[in-house]
Parts: sequence; structure tokens; C-alpha cells
Amino acid sequence: MVSQIEVANEENLDRPSRMPREQRKALLIKYALAHFASKGFHSTSMQDIALSAGITKPVIYQHFSSKRALYLELLGQVGTDLCSRIREATEHCDTVHKRVTAGFESYFQFALENRPGYELLFVTGPRRDPEFQDAIVNIENEVADLVTSKIEADISESHRRFLALGVIALAEGTVRRWIKEVDFAGKSAAPFAETSGPMWSRRVAELAWAGLRGIQRDDTEDL
Repeated sequence: MVSQIEVANEENLDRPSRMPREQRKALLIKYALAHFASKGFHSTSMQDIALSAGITKPVIYQHFSSKRALYLELLGQVGTDLCSRIREATEHCDTVHKRVTAGFESYFQFALENRPGYELLFVTGPRRDPEFQDAIVNIENEVADLVTSKIEADISESHRRFLALGVIALAEGTVRRWIKEVDFAGKSAAPFAETSGPMWSRRVAELAWAGLRGIQRDDTEDL
């Protein structure tokens, strides 16, 4: 991650000093995400981001009032992207099985294509900070609402919600391990070298589907 930032710094030496406001903002967000994901919120300075984006630090404050405001906007954008991907992948599936498979595949694909964003949400995010924690919890709740709505079974809403949380935990835990395997395989001869995202997502989806299709209403749901 840091090496990518360093390369970006070199590339930015020839970047025009002026560009449209929205384009400059998008550039700031791109490099801010790379820094926050690799070094965390507290170890990243606005100067770091400015250097990578090829601008001066005061320009950042034309777009964001503070580092905290920038970080919160990043969290919101990444969370929206994740939810959109899951929604788009599952909305046209005609069976629950296909929906589960497509949902897991979109989640893994998101982690693969937007590694900094995934790490910002689920790995490096400063959850001890109340404001950041609230933002991340809101995103997690949005994902849980989405997954809950995709579970079709003759059970209560609270039961579906509980199952959705289990499905999400399965996806998150497996993706975290998969990312570690991808990194490890790139550095040495990993004992577990199968790091294909589609393969992992299919296997985990089958595990989730095997559990979901056996779900039945229990006696407490009528209370």
C-alpha cells in the first residue's frame, strides 16, 4: 500500500496544478483512502494526502473542513459502494440460492477491487472513536437490512435479521482470512495457495446456503 502511494507521488510531479473542482476532490479522496487504509487515521496527516495528490495542504481545506470530515466522507462513500454492489448483484436473481451466491461474490469482489476501502471499514477503522464507530455501525446496519430483506423464509423479522448477521459475519471473517492468504501467497510459497476470490466466494456461499435452506420457524416466534 505504501509503495503505491510513493509511486503516486512520483507520478504527480507532472500533474497540472489546476483541474476542475470535482476532479480534484475525487483525487483527494482516492489518495486519502490509500493513506488511511495503510496507516490509519491518527498516523496520516493532511500533508501526506496533499503530497500524494500533488497539491498544497490548504487546497484540501477548500473541500473538507478537517481530517475528521474527510475521513467520515470516505466511510460514507465506501459503505454506499459496498451496499450498492450487493443490491445490484442480487436484485435480479430469481432464486434464494442464486441470491446468496451472487451476494457473496459481490462482497468478495468488492474486497478484491477496493482493498483500501474494505480495510478502512473492517480492518483499520478506529472503532474506539465514538463518531467513527457510529458511522461504521450505520453502514453495518445498512448491509444487515439489505441482507435481511433477501432472506425468504416463513420466519419472523427478528429471526431473519439474526440470520443476516450470521451471514455477514461469515462473509467478513472469510474475506479477512482470504486477504491474508493472498498477501502470504505473494511473499512466499504459501501452504494454502488457492487464493481465487470466485472460488472462495462460491464455497462460502454454499456453506451459507446449506444452513439457510434448513431454517424453520421455531416455537418462540409466535410469542
